[in-house]
Amino acid sequence: MDRHEKVVEKKSPCKIGAARANKTMRRAKRLELAFCASVVGIWLLVTGNVSCAEPAPNLQDPAVVVQAYLRATYARDYIDAYRYLSSEDQRVKDLNRYVQQRGTYYGFALEAAKKLAEFIEIKPTTRAESQNRVQVIAHLKVPDLGKISPLVLNWNTYQLNALPIAERKKIVENIEKKSREKSLDMNEGEERLELIRENHEWRIFLNWAAGIKIPLRLALSAVPELDVSVSPREAAIQPGDMFEVFLRIKNRSNRSLVARIAHLIEPQAVADYFDFVECGFLSPVTLPPGEQEYSGRYLVRGSIPESVRELSLTYDFKPLQ
Repeated sequence: MDRHEKVVEKKSPCKIGAARANKTMRRAKRLELAFCASVVGIWLLVTGNVSCAEPAPNLQDPAVVVQAYLRATYARDYIDAYRYLSSEDQRVKDLNRYVQQRGTYYGFALEAAKKLAEFIEIKPTTRAESQNRVQVIAHLKVPDLGKISPLVLNWNTYQLNALPIAERKKIVENIEKKSREKSLDMNEGEERLELIRENHEWRIFLNWAAGIKIPLRLALSAVPELDVSVSPREAAIQPGDMFEVFLRIKNRSNRSLVARIAHLIEPQAVADYFDFVECGFLSPVTLPPGEQEYSGRYLVRGSIPESVRELSLTYDFKPLQ
């Protein structure tokens, strides 16, 4: 199997106990989303607008804006992160949708994540493109959330937010102790961000209006008897939205062919953010002589990393004997 291939398997029926557990988890997730929505609604009602939340740092310095934004997104404090976004991006996606798609932390889970975010080391390099637009490359050292996970109940927000005050204080003290002792495991990376100037202040420009581009390709070398066209040839969608694809397949031979149509998604690192909602050609298909049309509907999850501006989907045709 190709390492880039995303495979969808038909799952066997769950046992009653597992089904009940899954139902409980889904109900808890719905409650969490409802809570996030209510938090956003109350916050907007009280503040009136994004800029009236906690006092913002100096938004006239692009390096400071980048540091504040990266700390907020690391801590999954997406209510705070949203206020650093450009007005153009905010017109495309409102705060409520942004917070629900990203899955924001709240309560003590957010407090613990923000404590860790304090220890992020950020070295930004700014390159001006014009008077009102700059590119920033930020070199990062961030606490490894996976390594710190046992200390914070594996980031189980329900358990964290149910802890008594004494247990919460102990977790914060342990995080601070690890920082003082230089024993926090750190990851290194790099972020590239574009900023634009709005009313003498700098804002992160994610260009949500452009969407995520998804070129659609065909790999037909193994089935010379087939003529295939795909429509559209390229999709541009917003994270969290669905799109539909049509394959028109003509079998030029005088016999039926059985083919497997694999979905190859690149880059592989974001394949898990690409979901098959409904697809008429996931299983092997029998192609009689002549022309047939198939369709598939797909979803790019709203939680896909902001840095992803393009991914590709290739339909790889393989004959089955």
